[in-house]
Amino acid sequence: MDIEIDGPGAFAVDVVGVSQYQRVLEAAAEDGALHEATLVLEDSNPYDDQAVAVYLNGQRAGYLSRANARLYRADLTAAGAERATVRCQAKIVGGFETASGERAHFGLKLDLPKLNA
Repeated sequence: MDIEIDGPGAFAVDVVGVSQYQRVLEAAAEDGALHEATLVLEDSNPYDDQAVAVYLNGQRAGYLSRANARLYRADLTAAGAERATVRCQAKIVGGFETASGERAHFGLKLDLPKLNA
């Protein structure tokens, strides 16, 4: 099942682990700040069997935090869509030049409805 979610426009869900995927974010940022993200359940992730990966343009760009991944999975189950692949809007942030001339790291925020505790 493939679901597209329209969020409230707040882009309040941070994606973690993005420091490992700066090249993916930098390449995507060249096409603008707004993108469609795909959230993929990673049951076989060796570090966390509840992991939820976030993809941009078919490439992994980070993960939901451990806490948000569990809330997200619970929300999918409550909606009767526990195996769904969800697409939502994502915003690339950062990447600007600092006062010292260095480039700030890129970040990624998702436009999802509030995850229920």
